[in-house]
Amino acid sequence: MFEKNAIINLNKPTGMSSFLAVKKVARLLGVKKAGHMGTLDPYGTGVLLVGVNKGTKLFDEYLNKKKTYIATFHFGYETDTLDSEGKIINSTNKNITKNDLEKALPNFIGKQKQMPPIFSAKKINGKRACDIVRGGGEANLKPKEIEIYDIKIIDELDNQNFVFKITCSAGTYIRSLCRDISHSTTTYGTMISIIRTKCGDFDIKDSCTLQDIENGEISFKEV
Repeated sequence: MFEKNAIINLNKPTGMSSFLAVKKVARLLGVKKAGHMGTLDPYGTGVLLVGVNKGTKLFDEYLNKKKTYIATFHFGYETDTLDSEGKIINSTNKNITKNDLEKALPNFIGKQKQMPPIFSAKKINGKRACDIVRGGGEANLKPKEIEIYDIKIIDELDNQNFVFKITCSAGTYIRSLCRDISHSTTTYGTMISIIRTKCGDFDIKDSCTLQDIENGEISFKEV
């Protein structure tokens, strides 16, 4: 049993919800109290902070830490979920260039109002927006103030795929950022991959996997 009060720096695998990742960490460590500090999309990978034992009491402190992501955006179509798992709802034959995007990016630096995706865990009267939409209802979300500290293109792949490095405030939806950047350049865009590389002072290079934890190789900060 893991008896320390700590924050575990977990490198969450793709295809797993943050909730399930926390359950697996709790089981592997033999702890009763565990919780994550900032949801990461199921198909996303990277830093997921998991508080264990009395570390769970630091939820509010760590939830609001600055975050850094590496995300790949595909331009040319948009899905209802704003990611590769959704249904295409808009498309265009327009080709976007790196120069087009670099001209647009400065407009997204700083504080701004961002509309969350309708397929998200945002709560509306106690229900998740994604559950309301999947049940045939309408998710009446409101824009939320977020802040982008830095955003740049770090790679241009083939077939209208660009890789971005983004440092932003907690609560920022990278899927929504992709949508807004694409609309500002009169095209459509969809996020096709995302890796959270930093959360506050926690870095992916110092993280541990579920397999590491099972092997007793745990990356954590005692609190």
